[in-house]
Amino acid sequence: MKRTFIDSGVLITAARGVGEDSEKALELLADLSREFASSEFIKMEVIPKAIYNRKTAEAEFYESFFGAVTYWANDIEKVSRWT
Repeated sequence: MKRTFIDSGVLITAARGVGEDSEKALELLADLSREFASSEFIKMEVIPKAIYNRKTAEAEFYESFFGAVTYWANDIEKVSRWT
């Protein structure tokens, strides 16, 4: 399995479902040879805005993705260190 960290741009592109870039992003997310990694920072970047703008389907898409994440960057001290 390939461990893949998906950034917010890929998630937003996939969730909005418009154009060739969206198709590529959805294809990447559907790749069964990958396990996904993420962090709370990515969650905080995409979910609140979708909820605030009442984009329920988009928020549900993000929740579904995060529910499938296998690896979480849990050590906030290491993730947020600038050195």
